[in-house]
Amino acid sequence: MANTASMFAKRMVEAERERLKNKERAARDMMEAVEALRAAAGRLRTAVGAYMAMDTMTRTRLGDLLGLTGVELRIAFDAKHELIREPADATEHDEHEHDGDGGGHAAAPSPDDSPEGAVDGAEPSTMAMPPAW
Repeated sequence: MANTASMFAKRMVEAERERLKNKERAARDMMEAVEALRAAAGRLRTAVGAYMAMDTMTRTRLGDLLGLTGVELRIAFDAKHELIREPADATEHDEHEHDGDGGGHAAAPSPDDSPEGAVDGAEPSTMAMPPAW
């Protein structure tokens, strides 16, 4: 009976080790994707800024021309880097905004808190916001 319990415990520990290896791999992949997103967002902002300096096209028209989603358009014109933050800024911001929500997520989005007055998935508002460039 002791041998069976020992084998059971070994199998349980081995299964847990495998689960942790998979979790570590997924976390590493996720962080690499976040870093790639930040780099791509920076390149997009730079390219859009350079283009808009030479053209008087509206944001909406440029978004339509490039086939950008609302989120992509907000990232392209995110001059303050509020949507794609560097790690130091993200930590400071998360500690203040997300205290007490228990899940590390902000409350339901409201138009007042969203960049450009948009709610996730919606097109950015063109009302009362000067160009970010």
